[in-house]
Amino acid sequence: MTASNPPFGTIGRIHRLLRSNWITSLGAALMTLAALAGVTLVIMHQMGGVWAGPYVGLALTLVVPAVFLLGMVLVPAGLLLFRRHLHERLAAMTDRPLYMARAVVVLTAINFAAVGTVGYSGVHYMSSVQFCGKACHNVMGPEYATYLRSPHQRVECVACHVAPGAQGFIAAKLNGTKQLIGTVLDNYSRPIPTPVHNLVPANVTCEQCHWPEKYLGTKLKVKPHFRTDEKVSGYTNVLLMRTGGTRPDGASVGIHWHVHPEAVVEYVAADEKRTQIPWMRVKHPDGDEEIFTTPGVPAEPRPEGELRRMDCNDCHNRSAHAFELPGDALDVAFTNGLLPRDLPFLKQRALDALQSDWTRENATEGIRKNLQEAYAKDGGIDELRRQKLELAIPQITDIWMRNVWPERKLGWNAYPDLATHVGCFRCHDGQHTSAKGRTVFGPKLMSDGAPIRDGSCDKCHVVLSENEEDPAILDAFGLKR
Repeated sequence: MTASNPPFGTIGRIHRLLRSNWITSLGAALMTLAALAGVTLVIMHQMGGVWAGPYVGLALTLVVPAVFLLGMVLVPAGLLLFRRHLHERLAAMTDRPLYMARAVVVLTAINFAAVGTVGYSGVHYMSSVQFCGKACHNVMGPEYATYLRSPHQRVECVACHVAPGAQGFIAAKLNGTKQLIGTVLDNYSRPIPTPVHNLVPANVTCEQCHWPEKYLGTKLKVKPHFRTDEKVSGYTNVLLMRTGGTRPDGASVGIHWHVHPEAVVEYVAADEKRTQIPWMRVKHPDGDEEIFTTPGVPAEPRPEGELRRMDCNDCHNRSAHAFELPGDALDVAFTNGLLPRDLPFLKQRALDALQSDWTRENATEGIRKNLQEAYAKDGGIDELRRQKLELAIPQITDIWMRNVWPERKLGWNAYPDLATHVGCFRCHDGQHTSAKGRTVFGPKLMSDGAPIRDGSCDKCHVVLSENEEDPAILDAFGLKR
């Protein structure tokens, strides 16, 4: 029986060709392993749990096809490279039975073992917060630091940044590839832009846990503040926030009216960060529609740019990555007893130290010396206060370290929180008017441009106490400190 007339027909001839040289054999092995690995991953993906995560999709759509294509290239490459000796190699080969079924069983077992051990750990790690914040995306250090302090620190990054389904996965990976190239070339934007244009829609992220139509009524909010005077005197603002929502009778009221499922609030922003809104349109549940614009902007045609329907992300843009302002951070530290108020002018001097120019390398020592020298200029302080200052310095330094990254051009207020007046006044500035002569309610302005409170503000919140050191309303509520 000769090599030109093998006993196994077409399959036998293909088998002998694949065994004719090591390159072709390697290519055939890669193709086989890739095919079986793909089947294995599909089966395990149906099992749910960690296997339903986005990085299983990464293996199925990128890694497995890449390995398979590599094998397809190696098979003809080996035949081409060894073409001069192909006939002799085939003639010299002894006939061996082709145990196809046995080979498939063995290779399948290998794939299940490999994916089930190394693969499980790998998929679990690549879906973890540590992978996103430290390993793969170490550029995201500032965001990782704020995430750890956020109310969403138990929500994995992929839950909000990778939409479910193939389309969301592919979009996230394409965007991630672009970011990876920018990281390797060190030409990524500084500071890193907030992903307002490719963020996963709120209805598949926020609304999986939060119910925007839920009627939340009115919430009491107590906000302690401290002045920059010698005594670091305190005052408290007490507000009733009309969070609202959809009442049992179907009416939608309060702040969450903006995301009522039957009412539509649309806008066109004039900037990439969506902080300037010259044109907006409101569609009420009864079908009434009204367009509001700022002076000089026509209602029709609408300005160029993305027409966006308002959702959770338009106000709660920093819900998992909130950076603080220095004054607000110090107020929280004073409120929680982390900073002593009996150190004269501590808030003012802390603000001066926090807003000085430091680097990540010299900030700790720089802030320490700044504060020590500030108190030394006044003739020094007694030993008890000096000890309090030494305890306060690390708290003040920590505020700077968790909010400022100069090498990333990330300074104070680099990422404004739109769930504050900054966001509200984009539309509620008293300047947006409609053809009917109606104005989006907002604060009245004094001659110097500063806003003053009027009745229209009460549609979102009611101020019960403002700038009072000892509000009687807190005593009435049993909340006096």
